[in-house]
Amino acid sequence: MITEENLSDKNFSPDLIIQALVTSPAPTSIYSGENMVIRFANEGMLALWGRDSSVIGKPLMEAIPELEGQPFLELLREVWRTGKTYSVHEAPAKLIKNGVETLDYFDYEYKALSDHNNKTWCILNTALEVTSRRDFLQQIKQKEEIEKALNEEMAATLEELTATNEELNNSLQQLAESREYIRTIIEQAPVGIAMLKGPEHIIEIANPAILTIWGRKESEIIGYPHETARPEMLNQPVNTWLKEVYRSGKPKINTEFTVNLYHNGALREAIVNSIYQPIFNDRGDITGVLMIIEEITEQVLARRKNENDQQMLALAIDAGQLATFYYQPATNLFSGNNLLKSWFGLSSDEHLDLSIALAAILPEDRDRVATAITDALDRDSDGHYSIEYRIQNKKDKQIRLLQANGRAFYDQDGNPMSLNGTLRDITIQKKEEERKDDFMGMVSHELKTPLTSLKAYIQILQRIGLKEENTQQQNILEKCLKQTDYMNSMINGFLNVSRLDTGQMHIEKKAFDFQALFSEIEDEVISTNHSRDFVFKYSGQTMILADREKIAQVLHNLIGNAVKYSPSGTLITVEYHIYKHTNLIITIQDQGIGIPTEDLDRIFDRYYRVKDIKSRSIAGFGIGLYLSKEIIELHDGIIQVESSKNEGTVFSVVIPVMT
Repeated sequence: MITEENLSDKNFSPDLIIQALVTSPAPTSIYSGENMVIRFANEGMLALWGRDSSVIGKPLMEAIPELEGQPFLELLREVWRTGKTYSVHEAPAKLIKNGVETLDYFDYEYKALSDHNNKTWCILNTALEVTSRRDFLQQIKQKEEIEKALNEEMAATLEELTATNEELNNSLQQLAESREYIRTIIEQAPVGIAMLKGPEHIIEIANPAILTIWGRKESEIIGYPHETARPEMLNQPVNTWLKEVYRSGKPKINTEFTVNLYHNGALREAIVNSIYQPIFNDRGDITGVLMIIEEITEQVLARRKNENDQQMLALAIDAGQLATFYYQPATNLFSGNNLLKSWFGLSSDEHLDLSIALAAILPEDRDRVATAITDALDRDSDGHYSIEYRIQNKKDKQIRLLQANGRAFYDQDGNPMSLNGTLRDITIQKKEEERKDDFMGMVSHELKTPLTSLKAYIQILQRIGLKEENTQQQNILEKCLKQTDYMNSMINGFLNVSRLDTGQMHIEKKAFDFQALFSEIEDEVISTNHSRDFVFKYSGQTMILADREKIAQVLHNLIGNAVKYSPSGTLITVEYHIYKHTNLIITIQDQGIGIPTEDLDRIFDRYYRVKDIKSRSIAGFGIGLYLSKEIIELHDGIIQVESSKNEGTVFSVVIPVMT
């Protein structure tokens, strides 16, 4: 209980305590009466409300009418009547700031303060905004805005701490008779507050918050000089600051200051905001120092991590020459980085909205893009957005082919909040692919004629050889014929690439025994590859419904890959088995150079080849795996790969069996 005797100490001024509350960075306000008349609100709370000091003395609902229909008044009245504290975490509140209604979330507490008759005479309201950003790109933008606002607010607060001393003193004089009430508030303040007396800095008051920060008990420090009570501050600048503030009468303010604090017999590193304010008596003499400390270690570390993540993301975006976009359907806001604006023919400071973006898309692609955006934002979709379309720069009329990838984010009710993603210019890549397709199509057509003739000559030699009964010659000619068929399949593979683009690849499914095909492939592979060791593992007769020629083409591609990327003398294992009577699983395992992790997601892309110095001398067009994947998917199957660099590769093919 605070008594008149406690408050009569000439070195303890309730005005200064109120000053501490006013300068506290934590939003704090005090209400009284059933109508919740605002008796006190510091700068933090006024900023939170979006109001100025003119609201002090007004009922809460009159001062902040937008709270009508929200639960706060009834909660306050319940606390007033019952005297029971009400605390809540992450509660929503709609407030009008700068004329705009905003929805934020807060941890706040209503604490009833009672007099000696156990009757509520005021309610202390402390609040902390805990609104978090809901998606990564929105987090970056909101973080910049919040940091700017916080920096401006901090700058304004720091200016006010030094420039509004006279105004603060006038306010403190109005509360001079409320000494007991002031001290109670200090004890319950959510930030650390301590009062040090005289040039020895004797600790007179230390509230629970500052005791927690210091890692001390009240009995260990009250009545002791600061240097004696906190020996861990030796060789740290705090004691020097206290002496300088006491000597000069000028406050010392620190933001994000790193300090070593006492904790369970050892020291811990912490980050704090601190204010060291000189205390003056009625004659203007300095009698002590008021300390206000807020620990912000977790917040700063989290912010620094976000800053680092942001820098890494920016580096990745720049390195990948990616344009970024952000679309908010509720407001129709569409924004992007400078690279995106340059593609659309805008300067970096020009505004980009969705209508401008859609207008830049070629008419034949525009409806398709709008539909893809609508589908991605649909609450029943998976939220993924992936599409290729063309745009035309409004200034230089250059046409670009863009590949867009993004994801929609939703609120707790499943309503779309935003669509975020990246754009990649694939114009040159597509032209290169088209040139390769045209070249391979032309070459393939030109090769088929001499290859057909070669096959006919081999068949003639076979018929001649039958008359001579030369078994060795017949075996050689048979292998030549198979290699001719294999080469013909390769040429057809090149042609199938262009057929895939036009949807003309034809799959002729027929029932056949996979074991027989497996045996044929084993004979062909072993007879033509003598520098690697092969093991073919059988699993008995297996009937499947598939295109026999194209399944053979896939196996030749995968085995050929294993041969190309494996050193001589290493083992290549090919096997198949039936899984749960429904699927045929074929695996090809080598002991080769392997595939780096960063390439695994792209090796089935058309024309993609692993960018590894060891593989540069290995010939290939980068269509084998692409074509194999398309063939297997046309059979309702899947093809997968597991690999790591220098540790070999395992390709797995899964296709349905006949049931």
